[in-house]
Amino acid sequence: MAIEYQPMYVLASGMLLQQRKLDTITNNLANMDTPAFKRELMLASLWETPEGQRLPDNSPENPTNNFLYPVVERVFTDLSQGAIRQTGNPLDLAIEGRGFFALRSPQGVVYTRKGNFRLDAEGYLVNELGYRVLDTNLQDIRLEGQPTFGADGSVFVNGQQVATLGVFELANPQKLGRDLFTGQPQQARGFRLMQGFLELSNVNPVLEMAQLIQSHRAHETYANLIRSLDAIYERLNQAF
Repeated sequence: MAIEYQPMYVLASGMLLQQRKLDTITNNLANMDTPAFKRELMLASLWETPEGQRLPDNSPENPTNNFLYPVVERVFTDLSQGAIRQTGNPLDLAIEGRGFFALRSPQGVVYTRKGNFRLDAEGYLVNELGYRVLDTNLQDIRLEGQPTFGADGSVFVNGQQVATLGVFELANPQKLGRDLFTGQPQQARGFRLMQGFLELSNVNPVLEMAQLIQSHRAHETYANLIRSLDAIYERLNQAF
């Protein structure tokens, strides 16, 4: 009967849920010093099987023949702004407010809040991966001299405006790797560009450590309960 397997599936589901939570938290902690990193949060929910044990023709080992167990609904990204720190590097840029820089990558145009830029050998403004930074028209920005940046994204060289840095808001942003995003862009409004500053990660290490300890203890509890339940089943099998 499915009822015999229900406790094991519930406990195993709970343990796997905590494992996924631990993976998410440790990834956040590992990137707490990554500029502009956006922490990830996991949303869990309770899955209810219609009719539960009243499916006599299904194998009881099939978890869809159980009643209730927790599942990971989704992992989403917290896009709230991190603290802004002054670096003094004239090519470090931070966005105060909403918006993303646009980059030309091998996969197409991608977006980031991470503004630790540099000039490559050809004079193009690029990020740490060599992806070219784009202007408002999604064109590469080539500079002949040391640039200064206005709060609205205007780019000046020797007092002359040569470009306007592209800053975009994204509809339906999707995280790509550690600090890149995709989405449907539109020109951002109400932001302020800060030269010589970098946005920091929005990870709160104290909060993450507290959640890490809590999840680790929960994971151990589920594992211990599974071992105890397995021992009970073993004794029952030996008795019969």
